[in-house]
Amino acid sequence: MNIGIIGLGFMGGMHLNAWQELEGARVTAVCTRSPVSGKARQGNIAGKSDELDLTGIAIYSDLAEMLLKAELDAVSITLPTQLHKAVTIQCLQAGLHVLCEKPMALNVADCELMIDAANQAGKELMIAHCIRFWPEYVWLKKTVEAQTYGTIRVADFERLTSAPAWSEGSWLADSSKSGGITLDLHIHDLDFIQHLLGLPRATLSKHIRLDGGEIAHTRTILDYGPDLLVSATASWLMPESFGFKMGYQIVFENAAAVFDGQQLKVFPAEGETFEPDLPSDIAYHEEVRHFSECIQKKEEPRRITPVQAAESVRLALQTLESI
Repeated sequence: MNIGIIGLGFMGGMHLNAWQELEGARVTAVCTRSPVSGKARQGNIAGKSDELDLTGIAIYSDLAEMLLKAELDAVSITLPTQLHKAVTIQCLQAGLHVLCEKPMALNVADCELMIDAANQAGKELMIAHCIRFWPEYVWLKKTVEAQTYGTIRVADFERLTSAPAWSEGSWLADSSKSGGITLDLHIHDLDFIQHLLGLPRATLSKHIRLDGGEIAHTRTILDYGPDLLVSATASWLMPESFGFKMGYQIVFENAAAVFDGQQLKVFPAEGETFEPDLPSDIAYHEEVRHFSECIQKKEEPRRITPVQAAESVRLALQTLESI
């Protein structure tokens, strides 16, 4: 299967490396308007995207030319958010399967146009919500489904960092192009909560804004009824020395589980605290593998459907309507 990468920033490097390590896939083309080198731009998640192997890969600066000449089967789209809709539809109409980075688009209407294009083309469309593939979050999903420790009583998720210095002066700093912290950062946890618990009855969010009006810290309470308290917090207000932290604190009927971004610990009601054995899977590689398997089996991605990805955009945008 021949793969093209559209956009070669930090996430483009992640997708490039993931596809190159997948048996049966070959990255044959990259489309980027940025100067090409063996390194990708910096991001806030550790990974191999800083070192790129572009040996034997055709480099294009024009997408239409790549789609015409490269003889591809599928593409990864790792472009700024405001380009997701147009480029996804262009690739689907060219007969390619599409793995597009999150968020799906800047609004639900654009998401629906992308879904319609995939249906009309008869091609797979998957949005790369990597947290659904992250080992600690996969463990939580399986544990909840199995009711290993009973039902959940409290679930708090957080994603904390400083305003990304690598975004200054870029599209990410412009919320009209990126969706701001809501669609760039907060949506990670909102999407996983949907994956874990389904859609909430309602949401209530509060924000801290910068002098220019941009949201820099947001906390959302999600309503799942009187017996379950669920929250998600996202922040770009942390000092630079803080770095980046994602995690969760879950209280079950018969245990608690805490993931601090480095270690997952389980505190059972009976017995000793322990750290679950987790696979060493890299989430970006697993999402690429899942997408590839769905193409081969000719079935819609099971872990994250396009409709679910659109609902996560809707859920994220709802938080902007809160007080």
